[in-house]
Amino acid sequence: MTATTFEERILRLEDLEAIRDLTARYADAINKGWNGKTVDADAIPHIFTADARWENFDGEVTHGADAIAAELPKATAGVQFSMHTFLNPVITVDGDTATGNWLMWVGSVIAGSSRSVYMSADMTYTRTDEGWRIQSVLIGFGTMVRGSDGAPV
Repeated sequence: MTATTFEERILRLEDLEAIRDLTARYADAINKGWNGKTVDADAIPHIFTADARWENFDGEVTHGADAIAAELPKATAGVQFSMHTFLNPVITVDGDTATGNWLMWVGSVIAGSSRSVYMSADMTYTRTDEGWRIQSVLIGFGTMVRGSDGAPV
């Protein structure tokens, strides 16, 4: 085990807190449908790096913060309600880059049917002059729970 100074440990804790906060801001930006909440595509350039990569479990890839922001309204048009929660992170900071492996719970209402899904989110982060930003997101397929109408989702 490598000995670290008190100052190094404080900086590491500050980095971990900043990454957790950034990921929570990402979740808030893509939430929709409660208390007048809408998807906040304008927040994306303050959360992602300009050259970010977003990929889902089907292999669909979006490159760049501007493209991710432009895709959000289209991707969520049929969603009446959604809440994203990132849980149990394993975050590794290495200088100005970091990785985060998260469990992700999403509750939503789509086409009048409520559903929830438990997935994974593997993320990379980069420290910029403006602070930490998300460099990449890879959403892994998970378990879907039956909708409110009893049908599989």
